[in-house]
Amino acid sequence: MDISGQVVSDEEYKVKSLVSGVVKRVLVERGDRVKRGEILVELDDDDYLLNRIKALQNYENARISGSKLLLEQRKLELKIAEKNLERAKIRSPIDGVVVSVDVKEGDILNVGKVVATVINDRKLHIEGAIDEVDFGKVTVGQKAIVHFENLGGLRVPAVVTYISPVAITTGGLNIFPIELRFEADVENARIVPGLSCDVSIVVMSKEGVLTVPANALGHESSGYYVELKTKDGVKKQPVEVGYIGEYYAEIKNGLKEGDVIVIRKRSKVLKNRLPKISPRFFGPRR
Repeated sequence: MDISGQVVSDEEYKVKSLVSGVVKRVLVERGDRVKRGEILVELDDDDYLLNRIKALQNYENARISGSKLLLEQRKLELKIAEKNLERAKIRSPIDGVVVSVDVKEGDILNVGKVVATVINDRKLHIEGAIDEVDFGKVTVGQKAIVHFENLGGLRVPAVVTYISPVAITTGGLNIFPIELRFEADVENARIVPGLSCDVSIVVMSKEGVLTVPANALGHESSGYYVELKTKDGVKKQPVEVGYIGEYYAEIKNGLKEGDVIVIRKRSKVLKNRLPKISPRFFGPRR
């Protein structure tokens, strides 16, 4: 079974200001790699520093002459003042890459203002969808191959880890969002969030099967054929086919392992794809 997919980060944070204030410094740019806890934006903290000093004075006075209840109150006020002072330095919640910076020096921020977006580009998964006709054929744990045509035909093994129990209607079709995890290390494979891919889910397994790219197949009245390279040139080679997916086809007869074939542009034998839709099936990211 073949579907379209998209690479998505496991972690994406809209980093927000938890206090109000004026932006004093922006310490990162789009594309910068940051560590968890690294400062992204600094606010003018004079007011928060003054509040902490006052809260500390009040706390010390209460320790000397205040009641136990007043001391607890002053202690809590000091804790809040220290927390707000620290929040004037807005930090990255994760290791990752800054994909947007939404403020500049001198901006006046309210609580809840997004200052930057940071994603983890090292922890990735695939999001896609299956048609309701195929819903009963796919289960969690099934193997798959993720094919990246734009990365020189890179193929990476994956496994189905989630199937939505609820259908979504789009383009007049009922589809079920699914999620897959890579089974191999992809950190150095140039696979990044947002990259499109083709996913072949293994719904049946055969040993010793010969396969070719589906777009290598041609069809005429006498049946299927491939263009086989020989020492005398290229000739049409009739083949007997079994399963034909969107990206790969099973060859039962007519070819042997090691034969060289010509792959043309995408063939008309391919199945229709599901409509292209957003991969954000799982609700808003943090």
